[in-house]
Amino acid sequence: MWRFNWQVLFTVRGLLMMVGGGFLVGFGTRYAGGCTSGHAIMGLSTLQWPPLVATICFMIGGFVMANVFLPWILAL
Repeated sequence: MWRFNWQVLFTVRGLLMMVGGGFLVGFGTRYAGGCTSGHAIMGLSTLQWPPLVATICFMIGGFVMANVFLPWILAL
């Protein structure tokens, strides 16, 4: 597919997608007080309620992004 090769990565659009994605991951990690894996593994293993809610929200957000918004963004 045209989206998954090195030539697309080194275009302006590919570079903006990578930098933008990296910024969003870093911002989300700082804003949430940890990474999604830390919330899921450590929080759920200690049977805490807030990490369960956070993990469910992370999963829903990921599914919506991957199946709704990302195809729309890549079609532009």
